[in-house]
Amino acid sequence: MLGLGASLSSASFTSSGEDFSILFDGSNDEIDFTTSAFQAALADANFKSSGSASIWVRLNTTNTNCQLWDFCIDTNNRINIQYKHNVTHKYVFMFKGGGSQKTAETGTLTHENDGNFHHIVCTWDKGDDNEQKLYLDGSLIATTGLASIALSGDFDDATSASGVEVITGTSFNGNADLNGYLDDFAVYTDVLTASNVTTLYNSGSSDPSNVNSVGTCIAHWTFNEGTGTTVTDRINAFEGTLGTGGNAPTFSTDNAAG
Repeated sequence: MLGLGASLSSASFTSSGEDFSILFDGSNDEIDFTTSAFQAALADANFKSSGSASIWVRLNTTNTNCQLWDFCIDTNNRINIQYKHNVTHKYVFMFKGGGSQKTAETGTLTHENDGNFHHIVCTWDKGDDNEQKLYLDGSLIATTGLASIALSGDFDDATSASGVEVITGTSFNGNADLNGYLDDFAVYTDVLTASNVTTLYNSGSSDPSNVNSVGTCIAHWTFNEGTGTTVTDRINAFEGTLGTGGNAPTFSTDNAAG
C-alpha cells in the first residue's frame, strides 16, 4: 500500500502560499494524473468498485460538452463526469463497465458564466447499496442503481487495449474540452456520506483543511503551485502533468476558497 490517508506533512509538494485554481481555455487543455504510483494506489483500493471524487468547478460560456474528470481503464470501462451543454445544460456522472453504463444527472442548470464555483461530489458503491450518487453544492441530486454493471480490468492494467488514463479538462478521446476553472480535486477510496459532503461544501467555500477530515482521501490536488508544469497532491505526493504548448491550462487567482 502507498500510505493512504498519510499525514499532510508526509507529502513533498510545492505551494506558493497563495490560493489558485486551474483555468482551461476550451481548446485541448488537460492535466494528466496517470502515474504508475497513482494507478497502483487506485488498484490496491479496488477503486473500480467503490470510491468518491470531489471537485469545484466554475464554468465559462461554452458551446460544447465539457469533461471535469475521467478515470478511464479503456473506452468501455470508465468513471467520469461531464457538463453537457448540448443536452439541456446539466452535469452527467457516468459509471460504465463492459460497454454498458448508468448515469446520475442534474436537472437543467444556469451555471455557465455565473461567476461562481460549484461543488460536485460523485460516489459509487458496488457493494450492498450498488448505486452511484451525484451531489451538487452540498445537496444530493440523483441516485442511480448500478444493477449488474461492473468495470473490467483495473487502474494499473498494463494490458488494457486503450491504456489506463486519469485526466481532467478533456475526454479520453479529446472531444469534450472544458472552458472554465477547476479547483480542489480530491479522490477518496471509500464512499462519502451526505454528512461528509456537507463538510466539504462548507457553505459554498472550499477549505482544504476539511478534505482530509472525511473518508479515506488518497489524493488532493489544490493547484496552489501557481506556476510550473506539474501539480502535486498533498496526501501522497502524486503528480499531475499539465499539457504542453497550446494544451496547457493556466493557474488563476480566481479560486473556490472565495
